[in-house]
Amino acid sequence: MKGSNVVLSAPLQQLMDEHVSLRKDMDLIYEITEDIEYDSGTSVIQLFAKLYEQVSVFNDKLKTHSKREEEGLFPMITRYLGANDRTIEEMESEHEKAEQHLEDFLTEAEQAGMDIDETAVEWITVYAVQAHATLTQHFAKEEKMLFPLAEKLLSVEEKAELERGFRG
Repeated sequence: MKGSNVVLSAPLQQLMDEHVSLRKDMDLIYEITEDIEYDSGTSVIQLFAKLYEQVSVFNDKLKTHSKREEEGLFPMITRYLGANDRTIEEMESEHEKAEQHLEDFLTEAEQAGMDIDETAVEWITVYAVQAHATLTQHFAKEEKMLFPLAEKLLSVEEKAELERGFRG
């Protein structure tokens, strides 16, 4: 995050700030997964219920954030990158990977329902851990490379258009 000294325009700073908020949620999710790993018995089931709630809320926030990037920022940057550049493709792929881990977690948890046992909790929790790992790397890439690149490439008009899009 502190790696580049680039001052970001308002819409890019908004995406960066959203990362800060999402990362706090991710850290809480990760803490719960660690508690699940080191606990046992009925408390594991209670922790899992808490984890499910956190992941559900986080998933919605992440989708809103990803949509801003995928519908606003990514298409704008793509106009500047060469035909062989895979930067945006890679970013979108990471979004899909993280979203899939979260969806798998939520789906499996819902299918297990109220009768979930410790074994199921343990293997379903792995999806949340995988989402955390994917997003941790992904956010770092966007912050160190993509946002500064966008700041350099996008015109003042494009940044204003991006900002309007985020409000709309």
